[in-house]
Amino acid sequence: MSAFIDIVRNKNRLRAACKDLSVEQMQSLADNLASFIAKRAKEQAAAAAAIAEQAAKKEEILAAINAAGLSLTDFVTDDMQPKAKKTRKPVVAQYRITDTAGHIHEWSGRGRTPKAFQAYFDKGGSKDTCRI
Repeated sequence: MSAFIDIVRNKNRLRAACKDLSVEQMQSLADNLASFIAKRAKEQAAAAAAIAEQAAKKEEILAAINAAGLSLTDFVTDDMQPKAKKTRKPVVAQYRITDTAGHIHEWSGRGRTPKAFQAYFDKGGSKDTCRI
């Protein structure tokens, strides 16, 4: 698609691309392009009209709310407010091992097994031996 756009935007490249086309083929291309332009113009006009209609409806509703002596905050309840997420406490570690380098590794027992624990288990260790 970008190659087409590059050719169409550059007059010399367009002329070179169309040099093998007949006059009838170029006229057909121009007619098709004109119909595409007309269709796009109608779509854009319809979209702009829809946006304008929506804005007019919003203004009408706001005017009716103000005429009634109300405000938008009168329509918002506590149930509609986004609830704050509850923070969880970190999970307490249930297993602890010390590797050959002297580093202490702790694991809660949830999720994927850490590499240090997996190496320990592969050597024949069990979860019960490293339980805190």
